[in-house]
Amino acid sequence: MPLAVRPYAAALALLGAVTLGGCTDDGPSTLSQDSEEFGPAPQPSADPRFDMESVRQDLVSLWTSDDRTEENLSAGRCFAGLLVSNSDADDLREAGILNEDYTLDTGLTGLTPEGAELWVDAQFACSDLVSESGRAQVAATKGKVDRAAYETCLRAAVTEEQLREVAESSLLGDLSGDAVATFSAAQLDCVQQALPPD
Repeated sequence: MPLAVRPYAAALALLGAVTLGGCTDDGPSTLSQDSEEFGPAPQPSADPRFDMESVRQDLVSLWTSDDRTEENLSAGRCFAGLLVSNSDADDLREAGILNEDYTLDTGLTGLTPEGAELWVDAQFACSDLVSESGRAQVAATKGKVDRAAYETCLRAAVTEEQLREVAESSLLGDLSGDAVATFSAAQLDCVQQALPPD
């Protein structure tokens, strides 16, 4: 009987996000990180309600969720820094990443396709989806999966374009596309190939 394979959101377990795996709607938690660790300087906003440093820290918390390893924190800081530096506050609000009061929408409930694209641009610049999927599968099978073999298999089965489509579609809650089906099938197949023989 095949082992259960985590769905995309869980397989990212950081990513949080659905999202990207670690993405949850529990709200951000406070991280005591110095601002220079979060990447480029944020875009300014004329609205006095906008506190980009707070948003940036909340993005890191959303990214890491309960996985506070240094590797994941580093990726989260990179992601948050790029996301806030590549768009101004009004763009982020219109994209559904920020609420009307310029705080982070931790559930991404109003995320637009343009917002998903911005999110995935930053995500893919700072993390490797295949590697994250491999890490999640190792955890899900309690170390039985050969991570290197799994990742090699998955990279051969899914294109970069398909990975981007999977990430964006998952953020938007649409798991009906061909790329998602291909990715899910590839995960299952690659897990079975990467398990030790009986």
